[in-house]
Amino acid sequence: MLDINKLKNKKTLLKLAEYKGNNEYLVSLKDKLDKEGGFPVSPSLAEYIERNFNKEPFNLNEVVGITDFLGSQLKEKFDLKHTPTKVLVETVLGDTTKSYHVKGKVFKNQKYSPTFYIPKTQVYQNLYEKDVEVEVDFDKYQEKDSRGWRAFKHQEKGIKFLLSKNQCILGDDMGLGKTYMSIVAALESGVEKILVICPANAKINWFREISNFVPEEDISILKTGHWNPKKFTIINYDILKNFHTLKDGRKKYEEWEVNRHLADEGFDLMIIDECHMAKNPKAARTKIINQIGEVIPKKWLLTGTPIANRPMDFYNLLSLCESPLTSSWQYYAFRYCDAKKFRKKTKNGMKDIWITDGASNLEELHERTKRLILRRKKEDHLELPPKIVAPYYIEIDDMKEYSNVFDEYLAWAKSEGKNLGAGRHMVELVVLRKYLALEKTKQSIELAEQAIENGKKVIIFTNFTHSFDALINHFGNISVGHNGKMNSKQKQRSIDLFQENDDIKVFVGNLISAGTAITLTKAEIVIMNDLDFVPSNHAQAEDRAYRIGQSSTVNVYYPIAIGTIDEMIYKILEKKRKIIDTVIGDEHQTIDISDDLITQIISKDGR
Repeated sequence: MLDINKLKNKKTLLKLAEYKGNNEYLVSLKDKLDKEGGFPVSPSLAEYIERNFNKEPFNLNEVVGITDFLGSQLKEKFDLKHTPTKVLVETVLGDTTKSYHVKGKVFKNQKYSPTFYIPKTQVYQNLYEKDVEVEVDFDKYQEKDSRGWRAFKHQEKGIKFLLSKNQCILGDDMGLGKTYMSIVAALESGVEKILVICPANAKINWFREISNFVPEEDISILKTGHWNPKKFTIINYDILKNFHTLKDGRKKYEEWEVNRHLADEGFDLMIIDECHMAKNPKAARTKIINQIGEVIPKKWLLTGTPIANRPMDFYNLLSLCESPLTSSWQYYAFRYCDAKKFRKKTKNGMKDIWITDGASNLEELHERTKRLILRRKKEDHLELPPKIVAPYYIEIDDMKEYSNVFDEYLAWAKSEGKNLGAGRHMVELVVLRKYLALEKTKQSIELAEQAIENGKKVIIFTNFTHSFDALINHFGNISVGHNGKMNSKQKQRSIDLFQENDDIKVFVGNLISAGTAITLTKAEIVIMNDLDFVPSNHAQAEDRAYRIGQSSTVNVYYPIAIGTIDEMIYKILEKKRKIIDTVIGDEHQTIDISDDLITQIISKDGR
């Protein structure tokens, strides 16, 4: 008999000896341990024992889709005449980081149910996530809503979708009522404590929306230095770090750990509004959200732009939803991002460099993620008036000055810029964009004044402070502003004044800070003073006016300066709109166009 004290992974074997669960594989290992006194334990087996010690087998009894690769392996393993595309998973016994351990049938008339492993990257769904049927009495929420809302049919479906999932993405088009749906679903779910993470400018709106259903004393907006969680606790992305502690006082983002405030509060549900803001896994906010998500069982992600730029933006959202695709970052990168990997010599030695800006196998990605995401378009579910989007071609006053600035950039780009990353180009191009933005305010003002004369309210979006200030200074007391320099109360006051005060005719907003999470349905005219490199930012901003509550046709104007990079940018934007349509069914989702723009400028002189 082996001496357990002389074996590696002694701790794991001692733990196995105490196993009292129903995983038949672990039971067999325990029996072997009892008979033999011990046995060698590989790292993978140790992981299996540790990971599944307190996890009971899960009865799924569901046919699940698998990849052709796994199908070919199962064909060989079970000596089949055909390659299976689906398997019947009767029971999920356990899992490892990379694989599910299941019991089921590989072909229809199989008389016995063998156990086998399914790599998580090779299955079309999270086997631990079983959809449940739910019924909701929507009338009781109607009574609680002071505005007399009754859920639209698409909202009823959205609420039931959320209730059927522990982790999912509600990716509905802007204006379909994602906030309303998530609040009602949270109340109907029976959870005790809900954490809402949202942009700073959306905190007050969330408070108001929730207060239609629960007393205000059950809602808390967390502020720096104040800890007062309630049934609904609202926190914005930018102050998440203030409710975390650092290991040993070291100030590195990778050292963040969740402290008692967020991890130990016992939240049952986390609602992540505008979750595309957590797409970058290297960002501090994303690391914190991922850590919090590890201890909160339910996670509902809300966004009108699930893929803002490229398929890699989708990865962290899928990871939060515990998609099996995210068990291997490399697999996801190669399969869906057309990843390129190469070695580069650095002062610290050779380093792997990854390029993951591409897109590949998009139809497959859609098929393998569709259970996790509900995506509906506004025009299919709301009886809204038309939205008319059109370029508005203009001439700027001083083309000579523009040409001087452009020629200076072009000379640099051709001599040095070809070998530099897009980041340096963006720095150089911002000078051109700023110049154009200020020049175009003149035409934006003319468009707005025409609209005001016709009794309409106007939204003007811009990216730059100097054009923002020029617009505000021109319209004076008939305008309000909304930008990143303002606090939440100031931003909300601007929104309220525009929506409620007939004397306020113009809303000037920064494209990023005012382009999401707010409602401006009093506007009938939207003017995009300058162009962004990410088209989804435009789509988000357009729909501040075009959403539930809008009763008039919305006209969206894009002033395009003739003979400038504006024309180039707009053409590339239009060309790229359908790239990500294959994944989520929305031509407004697209890739960042900066690389295409730079290439075209250098090759064609931008003319």
